[in-house]
Amino acid sequence: MNKFVQAFNQYHPIVNTLLLGTMILAIGSSISILYFPLYLVKEQHFDPVKIALIVGIGSLAATFSGFIAGVVSDFIGRRKVMLGSLYISSFIFFGFMLSKQVYFLILMMLLQGISTSFFAPASKALVADLTAVDRRMRVFSIRYTINNIGYAIGPSIGAYLWLKETIDPFLVTGCLYGGYSLLLHVLLNKYGIKQIEGEQLKESQTIKGAFRVIKYDKILFFFVLGGLVSTTVHGQWSVTMQQYLNEHFMNGTLLYTSVLTVNSVCVILFQYPISRWAERFKPLTIVVAGSFLFSIGMGGFAFSTGWFTMILFMVIFTIGETMVIPAEYMMIDHITPDRLRGMYYGAQNLTGIGNFFGPLVGGYLLLHFGGSVMFLGFALLGIISIFFFWRGQIIQDHKSMNKRTNNIVL
Repeated sequence: MNKFVQAFNQYHPIVNTLLLGTMILAIGSSISILYFPLYLVKEQHFDPVKIALIVGIGSLAATFSGFIAGVVSDFIGRRKVMLGSLYISSFIFFGFMLSKQVYFLILMMLLQGISTSFFAPASKALVADLTAVDRRMRVFSIRYTINNIGYAIGPSIGAYLWLKETIDPFLVTGCLYGGYSLLLHVLLNKYGIKQIEGEQLKESQTIKGAFRVIKYDKILFFFVLGGLVSTTVHGQWSVTMQQYLNEHFMNGTLLYTSVLTVNSVCVILFQYPISRWAERFKPLTIVVAGSFLFSIGMGGFAFSTGWFTMILFMVIFTIGETMVIPAEYMMIDHITPDRLRGMYYGAQNLTGIGNFFGPLVGGYLLLHFGGSVMFLGFALLGIISIFFFWRGQIIQDHKSMNKRTNNIVL
């Protein structure tokens, strides 16, 4: 734990503030949004496909607006994009309190997905801007760990608030977002991020040129496609898992909360040592190993009949997850031009389409074929994702080899 704490001393104060914010926002989201599908089941009596569409629309909106956010942050600055996103998000969570009508909630989910999506690619890009190349894999791993600390804390608070119905969970989330927005605003001004960005933006390329890179960069295309398939498996697994456990297990809500907690605690325990160990290998190797592990976890869920096996395979699934996600970031980072970092991270945000397809595909399979087929289908997709990462890496290796050859000839 001391080594984990000491790691923060290596980074810029704004990087540490953004890492802290990752945890605060995760707590807020897990208090309200994670239990939203449960509300739709108990109060609205929706089937899994309808729930997937309602929850997924926010994720789908977040995916495409997140790509735009990454591009925009390269040209108007990370600071403006992040602060605007946070302030708007806080008001949207307060908006959830105004009505519990389904169509209003769908609108709020859509707006929430759009607004929060602007924060992630801009903040990741700023973290990379302020961090040395050799430390980025570690800081991305720490970011992922802290995010899961938030998701370990939030579900218990959320379960209490939703069951007791004393304080609206969306009020708590809105206050957390609003408070962090003010803190970040003050610190960004204090540490002169506005001036740093002003120097970078003077030399930025055109938006037209940025989109041209997306169109013709085949390496980026395959990495994003691999991430999309992978995210279909691990991005929104909690949505269909919640419905499956409620239908097939006694005290399904309690088991769901326990599984969420195990997932987050395992990330907290394993992420940092795994990231240190993974630094000796190529990112592709880590992605392949991790994809196999979370596919094994999904396959294990298909045959689990009790709490012990569900939790055991969640541990296996989570170890794979902790390997894949930071390694995906590094694969993108290795091919990213410095002045288009926001755009490339925004492009990576397109992998979030998997957050829409995951609940939709899972909900359809659960409704028509049952939980075993659903989990085995996800396991297969985890294996398929490896092909796209491998294909992108092959193109990158050939490109690097040709570059070295040309340099030798010159």
